[in-house]
Amino acid sequence: MTTTTDQGADHRDAVVESLAVLGSGPEERFDRITRMTQQAFGVPLSFLNLVHHDLVTAQSTQGWEQGGSVPASMVFCSTTVMQGEPVVVPDATLDPRFSSLPAVTGEPGIRFYAGAPLTMPDGTPVGTLCIMDPRPRELSAEDLALLQDLARWAERELGQAIDLDRVRKTLDGLVPEPVSVPGYDLDVVTARNEDGGDVADWRVADDGALHLTIGAVSAVGRAAGLLAANVRGALVARADRSIRDGGPGLEAQIAADLDAAGAVVSLFHARLDPTSGRVEHVDAGHGLAVHLHADGGHDVLRSLDLPLGLHAPTERRATGTLLLGPGDRLVVFSEGLFGLTGMPDVDAVVALAATEPDGAAFGDRVRALLSTAGADVTVAVLTRR
Repeated sequence: MTTTTDQGADHRDAVVESLAVLGSGPEERFDRITRMTQQAFGVPLSFLNLVHHDLVTAQSTQGWEQGGSVPASMVFCSTTVMQGEPVVVPDATLDPRFSSLPAVTGEPGIRFYAGAPLTMPDGTPVGTLCIMDPRPRELSAEDLALLQDLARWAERELGQAIDLDRVRKTLDGLVPEPVSVPGYDLDVVTARNEDGGDVADWRVADDGALHLTIGAVSAVGRAAGLLAANVRGALVARADRSIRDGGPGLEAQIAADLDAAGAVVSLFHARLDPTSGRVEHVDAGHGLAVHLHADGGHDVLRSLDLPLGLHAPTERRATGTLLLGPGDRLVVFSEGLFGLTGMPDVDAVVALAATEPDGAAFGDRVRALLSTAGADVTVAVLTRR
């Protein structure tokens, strides 16, 4: 079995350490990627692994223990990292490279493996995004391309910490003015720091519909804030259209800038018909929106659509719908909320929002948490009275 002992091992270890994520615990930005990967391929196991000092650490996983480390010689991913290109194994029991691995001969009896390397801008492979299944299976060329696209997204997220001195253009002056929608309250909290790239826009279109967009730019270097401003400008230019209808034009407009900066943009866009309470929504890899029902229940809104920068501009995005009944709330937020005390995940956000009588009170609680943190945070709560 191939190990990770090679001439570039010391350099790889240094690069992994510079990412400042190893051993940091669960992070929603990585869990979102492995969750979407698991759902997209319909597999029981998905991993975002990092290789460091001949150990493979599960930085994020779905269906397995997170944060665990095993010797690189005992797992598939060391081969993927060493080769620096995707590895697909339809049936591990028939492949002499992997047939004796503990995960194959014992529990969980892996047969199928596919992994794409995670490579940093200097060309150093630092880990993998991979999927596994106890059943043998094949992977089409289209499926492999999707796995590689998802790996590119993971690379962007990992690379954010490399340039610690990056400075972004503040978006404080670009936050839109408050809006009034009869029968509804829109409460918004925004906070910016020099490293953030949150995108936020809300406005009432000519037909009376409310358009609400929350998102974030994931970019290495100084580009995040500038790109966030560009994305918001493109959204404003299409204020009367949803991302589903105006998406191809929006994505074509910003595609060159995203590609040049090596960036992706996650967005959640909602269009509210105030008369009916019907909300159409499009989720471009964001996954941070919750429908809180007046009776105490809730639905976390998920999507399999990729972020802007990874989705083909010519393809229309999937659209979801919900009915915002009296007393219901739609809570949309950026990833920075997870950096606040007591806000480690979506469940904690739901719990806090549910204990507050309205969106304004929830916003006040978030502002109180912001007073002791320099986070880049956007939270919007749309409530039907």
